[in-house]
Amino acid sequence: MKRFLLVSIAIITCSTLSAQLSVSNSGKVSIKATGNQIPTMLAIGTSTESYSSFKFASATHLLPNTSSFTVGLYSNTSSLTAQSYGRSFGTYSIGGNASSGYNYGVAGTINGANYGAAILGSSVNYFGYVPGLYAGYFIGDTHVNGTLTATNVVTPSDIRLKTNITNIGNTGQTLENLMKINVLSYNYKKREVPEAERDTIQDATLRAFNKKAEADAKERHFGVSAQELQEIFPELVKEGQDGYLGVNYVELVPILIQAIQELKAEVEELRNPSENGSKRAAATSVSEQSLNGNRLYQNTPNPFKEQTVIRFHLADGVNDAAICIFDMTGKTLKKMPISSGMESVSIGGWELGEGIFLYSLIVNGKEIDTKRMIISN
Repeated sequence: MKRFLLVSIAIITCSTLSAQLSVSNSGKVSIKATGNQIPTMLAIGTSTESYSSFKFASATHLLPNTSSFTVGLYSNTSSLTAQSYGRSFGTYSIGGNASSGYNYGVAGTINGANYGAAILGSSVNYFGYVPGLYAGYFIGDTHVNGTLTATNVVTPSDIRLKTNITNIGNTGQTLENLMKINVLSYNYKKREVPEAERDTIQDATLRAFNKKAEADAKERHFGVSAQELQEIFPELVKEGQDGYLGVNYVELVPILIQAIQELKAEVEELRNPSENGSKRAAATSVSEQSLNGNRLYQNTPNPFKEQTVIRFHLADGVNDAAICIFDMTGKTLKKMPISSGMESVSIGGWELGEGIFLYSLIVNGKEIDTKRMIISN
């Protein structure tokens, strides 16, 4: 009697399973999926239910090009056509509450010495050759919504990778262009969960998101306006897939190097002025000619906003003299002829704008003295 009961239970169980479990002629196994609903070696669920598909392989299989591959786990939850509803995860996993520091949502390791990646991500459905041994290798734009920490950040710059190479050259305009860009201090606006998604997120998850978003919004940052930079160096500004503009700060570094090189060239010319006196040295000491009665005095007031007075004294018989004003690169901004009968000239702040400037007393084509003045806002 006991044996009969066991046999009956086994028959009922098998009958129930057979309604749920099926094996196709090709060896595909499905649970609650039939016919063309079996796209892989193992399928779970019907097309109207929560759908998952897996492919296991421990042996070597052949691709159409006869090259071999081995897959530990393959999952595909992608629809053949784009949908406007639902969510699709190729792989979704949660880890937590184990020993602190040893919780992983996804973990991967690459074994052996042959090139490859522990984690490979691609936005173009291409999984090709990996030119090295990497923990992670990504093909396509990668977005990090948070802080990215790295010991080193390296941008490929080998000359063998480049074409259409040109030298920017010393145009003398790089520093001037950079001076047009305002350096800003700011906070980012608080990130918000889209209204359409709030009902689908658990309360605890939403609270955690808001807490992190509030903390991020309190952090102070420094940078430039992408729109402002785009007017001067459009190559350094890129529009993201979300429609917002971003700045390539890495490639801003070569521009800064170019500006330093131009500034150094200007300084060298100021230290060694040419014979025609077109470049002025920024020295503040009184030259030997000032001992002959030609003198330049510090402007008053200094700093100033509205107006300042530059006083000087010229020796008798001087018939070729001027007060010249330069920016910090040595570029002449204003030249005011003066004569022996004069003692001062006035400068309005609106004539030059805010900044630090140099002014020199030039007599018979030679610099007598140079001083600095500051125009404040």
